[in-house]
Amino acid sequence: MKIDLYTKITLTLIAIALWGLLLQPLIISRPVVASTGITDVNIKQIDGKNIKPTIDVNIKEISGRKFYNPSLPVMMNNLD
Repeated sequence: MKIDLYTKITLTLIAIALWGLLLQPLIISRPVVASTGITDVNIKQIDGKNIKPTIDVNIKEISGRKFYNPSLPVMMNNLD
């Protein structure tokens, strides 16, 4: 009889804790903070192959908006 009561209490406490974790974002909200810096991105390889100092980038459409002059020159500095 004690094992049955202990199991029920333990499972009830676990269920309450899980509901608390589930509802926590609705009750306690945290302010959203964006990063305020520049992230330096350096591409060294594509598909395991070293890239040249410049890559030809052609943009035809972004979010449904078409571009009629699709060429966009990109200059990459080799930082090795």
